[in-house]
Amino acid sequence: MINSWDIDLKTFGMVLNRRLAAGSLKRFEFAEQEPQQPFAVEPGLEQFLKDTSLSGDATEEEIEFLKALKFRGKEPSPIYYYRALQNLRDPLHFPPVAQPGESD
Repeated sequence: MINSWDIDLKTFGMVLNRRLAAGSLKRFEFAEQEPQQPFAVEPGLEQFLKDTSLSGDATEEEIEFLKALKFRGKEPSPIYYYRALQNLRDPLHFPPVAQPGESD
């Protein structure tokens, strides 16, 4: 049973009364999200994937990232996806993250 709570009307976020929430503070939120809709593969991405000289060594993770890119009113070329893939792999854009315990 809930004795009291604080509610944020913008997010419908609720913080339960500390006496009633065992352990650490409990927060519940409801957020509006767009529905997950199946989407058509962009024509440029489809051409990129068919051309093994451009996409031959792309990993599944990289392909999923490229599929998730959304464009409003534009249709990128296969070369766009090739360049996006190269940017993902460029160590200048994503330097390695030091793991705990590693030293330089």
